[in-house]
Amino acid sequence: MALSDFDYKLVNLLKKDGRSSFTEVASKLGVSVSTVSNRYNKLVEEGVLHILGWVDPTKTGFNAYNRVTIEVRPSSLLDDVVAALSKIEEVSFLALTSGRNDLEVNLICRNNSHLLEVMREKIFTIKGVDNTSSTIYYSVYKWASHDVNALKPKQPKP
Repeated sequence: MALSDFDYKLVNLLKKDGRSSFTEVASKLGVSVSTVSNRYNKLVEEGVLHILGWVDPTKTGFNAYNRVTIEVRPSSLLDDVVAALSKIEEVSFLALTSGRNDLEVNLICRNNSHLLEVMREKIFTIKGVDNTSSTIYYSVYKWASHDVNALKPKQPKP
């Protein structure tokens, strides 16, 4: 789905405050409430826009944030490993990667003991997890957020 200039403006406003009413958004964009509602529903329906509540883990007692890269062997077990990792509640991010490692996982845990428990009891026990490498994040300075306008395709100059 190609995004219009209006879509980018709508998404950026919702990123700043996802609780804004359609009336507020329509006023800021200079359009009708029905225009905002229709476009919002289309973006959600197409899977472009996902509305969720994000909780700062450090303010809720989860103070161990870890990045784990995983090598899967044999590679035929990749889908099984992904399925097993997806079920682990401490996994906040999971991606297939290029290079030496097959997967990258981010874990959010209460503390280092909890992190070690997750690694030992939930990740190391998955058939196909051959090798891991972990990085502990001591402090996170920025959580996922970006200006979607910066990602908008550039129009060729006439």
